[in-house]
Amino acid sequence: MLFPSVLAQKGEWSLAGSSGVVCIHTALLTNSRLLCFERPHKDQYPSNQFSGGLLSSEIDLMAKVNADGTWTSSFKPVPVTTNPFCAGHAQLPNGSIFVAGGDNQSDPLNKGFYVNGRRGRRIYNPSSGGTPGQWTILPDMTSERWYPTVLTLADGSVLIVGGNTKNLDFDHLTDENNPTYEYWPPKQGTWPKRLDLLVWAFPHHMYPITYQLPSGKIMIFASNKTILIDQNDNVVNLPDMPQMDHSPWIYPHTPTAAVLPMTLKNNYSFVMQVCGGSKLSSKDASPMCWRLNADDPNPTWTQVKDMPAPRLMPDVVLLPDGKMLYVNGLKWGQAGGNAGQVQYARDPVYQADLYDPETDTWTTLASATQKRLYHSGALLLESGHVVTTGSEMDNYDDFYGPNSVSLQRTCMPTIDNMTAIQVTQKTCASPFNLNIERFTPPYLQMGERPVITNAPATLTHGSVFQVDIQGGAANVDRVTFIRYTTTTHSTNTDQRFIELKIVARNQNSLFVQAPENKNIAIVGNWFLWALDKKGVPSVAKTINLQLGQPTKVQIPADAKSNALKQTVGLLTGLVALLI
Repeated sequence: MLFPSVLAQKGEWSLAGSSGVVCIHTALLTNSRLLCFERPHKDQYPSNQFSGGLLSSEIDLMAKVNADGTWTSSFKPVPVTTNPFCAGHAQLPNGSIFVAGGDNQSDPLNKGFYVNGRRGRRIYNPSSGGTPGQWTILPDMTSERWYPTVLTLADGSVLIVGGNTKNLDFDHLTDENNPTYEYWPPKQGTWPKRLDLLVWAFPHHMYPITYQLPSGKIMIFASNKTILIDQNDNVVNLPDMPQMDHSPWIYPHTPTAAVLPMTLKNNYSFVMQVCGGSKLSSKDASPMCWRLNADDPNPTWTQVKDMPAPRLMPDVVLLPDGKMLYVNGLKWGQAGGNAGQVQYARDPVYQADLYDPETDTWTTLASATQKRLYHSGALLLESGHVVTTGSEMDNYDDFYGPNSVSLQRTCMPTIDNMTAIQVTQKTCASPFNLNIERFTPPYLQMGERPVITNAPATLTHGSVFQVDIQGGAANVDRVTFIRYTTTTHSTNTDQRFIELKIVARNQNSLFVQAPENKNIAIVGNWFLWALDKKGVPSVAKTINLQLGQPTKVQIPADAKSNALKQTVGLLTGLVALLI
């Protein structure tokens, strides 16, 4: 156990129970719950005994809160009838999870009861009020998609981009690209439509980085090229990323990307930052980070400070104080491989690195205990903690550990040599990491937290609403808004951070304005945070942001305007941008 002064600087990691299935795909649900799903266990690996062979589970992270404040989760396996492994996904307006594409492996007669899911469209409806969570199977797509990107749009519809029609094999490349995009619900006209970007990028075209911009246009980044798609599906090419010692910025040289926090100081500037991946001159991971404001009249790629540790397959989490936490990944190799094929990447990165986008500075925090290798994830919870999940390479030490010379003869380098008996008898380690690990950021080690006692359950864009604070609102410095997320393969299209305007305050309440632009604040579930002057956040309240006309609560006569303070902050930010 670290001393409190160290915790306040570095944070702390603790195990938080089992996910039941490997969280290759992870989605946040309400009340500190997760949806996870995995790839089918096959060949020498017996069917998942913890899930009864089912591919998905709903996890209650706080099923048991221990005396020391740590958690022990519980999980409930959930059947899904079309294989969703290597699909794309995003949160829908009502908080359900939309999943498109998947894998072709099927098991229709045995415990799993699933069939080829590459054309699949499905929605997970979380458990609620005693009703268990369940999957709703939608009509299939007209083409197969493996490794597509899915993005929820401002109007609540979903964009589905790219993918492959087969499992990608770089040694035997064939005509397997699906360089198209489409919408759900389907738009009128002829769909899917071809994207020349994805034709050009093949085979570096899977899970392209995709966002909707404040203008309403769609940005798609693959390899080192970026396009914009407008509301009429016209395509414009943006400047290429500069040439450098970096492999294509996409699977299997996987980086991670996020939209930087949109704040009062930066006038809600919408900037994408992409970090990590691997070098071109070697298989070493890259520490590089680059930014692009694709909505700018003169969009320009800008390099910022390198990460403290180079990372291949990193994950990034936006925190309630506007900082960004980088976790997971490795220092060498590339993504890919069947479960247990650890030979493609090595040197796990355990340290967590905290990035401040306002100052372009990094701080190295405490190190995790779990190896988060290929097929891992990370996301933020309402408590302010971060959890990491997944990895199908937990047999890493069989290949790279102290006894690897003898174990390689039976367990490696091709796991196809291994038998189910060897796994059962523990001769070879299981690759499936079901452990959930919780990170307590430094801001949770700095004393008492603000407490939100009341906030609306639903909200529309531009509305002014009341937030009640226990013990008084005077110490609240900022109110921030973070969207619920889904993550897989270092890809998270849902994640957004917006600082909200505090219009006025009185002794016990804040009067806050919701974002006005529906293109930056996408409908769905959001976390609402109140932060004190030290940057310590409250436990979040969940608000479902909906389309509709704005509403305004009556601001009482004793409430004082917050306009002067926030105008000063905005001007400070504009001056900093000009400098």
